[in-house]
Amino acid sequence: MYHPSGVYPAMPTPFKKNGELDETGLRDLVIHLESAGVNGILAMGTIGEFAMMSEQERRKAAEIIIGASNRLEVIINAGYASTRETVKMALFLKDLGVDAIVAVEPYFYHPSPAGMARHFLAIAEETDMPVIAYNIPQFSGNGITPGILDSLVEDVRIVGIKDSEGDAMKLAEFIRRAPRDFSVMVGSDPLAAYGVCMGARGMMLGSAMLAPDACIEMYRAALDSDMKKAFSLQKKLNNYIKAMRVGAFPAAVKYMLSAMGLPGGHVRPPLEDLSDREKRIVDGYLRDARAMKELVV
Repeated sequence: MYHPSGVYPAMPTPFKKNGELDETGLRDLVIHLESAGVNGILAMGTIGEFAMMSEQERRKAAEIIIGASNRLEVIINAGYASTRETVKMALFLKDLGVDAIVAVEPYFYHPSPAGMARHFLAIAEETDMPVIAYNIPQFSGNGITPGILDSLVEDVRIVGIKDSEGDAMKLAEFIRRAPRDFSVMVGSDPLAAYGVCMGARGMMLGSAMLAPDACIEMYRAALDSDMKKAFSLQKKLNNYIKAMRVGAFPAAVKYMLSAMGLPGGHVRPPLEDLSDREKRIVDGYLRDARAMKELVV
């Protein structure tokens, strides 16, 4: 059974100014990441604005991503608020040939812990493919607890969890409770070095889209128990993370990608692209990140 490990940038979905999917830009982002040395990509997660996309768009984007990828492992979010729709999308992605699906926890409504666990277990049972649970309660309104995790790991097709909550103690508890062959993936950018040093199998981060080299170095340093280097690289990454939080997420990520000559594109309403003032703030953080280049040991 497939188990992710390593560095997986969380990829934005580029939209044109008129709101249409930028198919060429999406393909170019995948090609760019092919050359970056990362292990794979996570597409149409929170940073990918999946909730802003129709089912047809999500399917089209998935086809483009799979078609453009030669060596990268491809993991795509199949999540909807309902189990039924999530299974439907997951089966489509399985037929396309994704390595695994991420399923964001149910959102808007509030199922019980048993209902939450049953959601992920049903996806695994009905698709018979590798499933990664996605914990991001600050967006979904629901959270995966260590107790729910205990239920999920009973099915070997649930191969991991992407934990984006940002709670260091909970992340450590997920890592402690996880079986040996279960991939706890850090999804909270500020906890990347901490998580891998604590035993996480890898990271799925928006900041890895902006600074893949730093994330790869950090990951390798953590595996080598070089904590000084790992946390020095985390300090550098933190400038990108502070920049990512300017404006309406993920507008700053898209602005930074465009500034790097990549097809970041625009966010979809009701989100707004960065104002000129916000762009200046982001530019300052980028200067700080570049200034740290010589300081990383």
